Amino acid sequence: MPILHQTLMFLHMKNIDLSIIREGKIFNKQVLESTLFALTVATLVFAIFLVATAVAKEPVANSENIVLNTSSHKVIEVNRKVNEIVLGESMSQRIEREARERAEAEARAAAETATAAERARVEARKATTARGNYGEPTRFDEIYKRAEATYGVDWRLLRAVHYVETGQSGSTSIKSYAGAQGPMQFLPSTWRRYAQDGNGDGSTDINNVDDAIFGAANYLRACGYPNVKKALWGYNRSTAYFNKVMSVANSLGFYA
Repeated sequence: MPILHQTLMFLHMKNIDLSIIREGKIFNKQVLESTLFALTVATLVFAIFLVATAVAKEPVANSENIVLNTSSHKVIEVNRKVNEIVLGESMSQRIEREARERAEAEARAAAETATAAERARVEARKATTARGNYGEPTRFDEIYKRAEATYGVDWRLLRAVHYVETGQSGSTSIKSYAGAQGPMQFLPSTWRRYAQDGNGDGSTDINNVDDAIFGAANYLRACGYPNVKKALWGYNRSTAYFNKVMSVANSLGFYA
């Protein structure tokens, strides 16, 4: 009787006219039993589908570790390691995916570390440029002589060029009306071709006095040094400039 009651309720929910049943038009025992069987089978299939779907969505626990912990009020602790299982993913594919994700994470970490280091170097250079405190002009003699040892350009000529260009300034971003920049007044386009790392910090900064002096020695040599006139003419195509630089160089004991 309960099954019949449930069947009638089901038919009512499905908007089947119960008056037909009451009038005995389809109230046939064999028909009713067939209907109940079909409904039972459909219900079981639907229930199995729901259970299978729920199980598929659950993560799979790969391992458990039971620990006796006397310091905890729980005494026994069960540590369960759960691995994420992606539907349609085989074990080998999961291992490859996890390896790829680890490699990507390591690459990101390395890139962030390199970026932070470069940012620190840039900030240090900015601080040096802002201070401009490379000491008195004679402090630069050591830089001129290192550049001479590297490029073969007499250190006194480098000092003279530095003096004429910016009065032997330290690191500076000062610019001329023509767009020349830094302690040795390089045009950015020329600097890109002849830039040098004079202080070994791994960068070539047009505003850094070490880099600028080394860049000037490199450029003078490329312009024709030890032919001093040709070299200075390449640096600045001006007779007045040549005469002024040579006047300073002569006062330092340099003659060409």
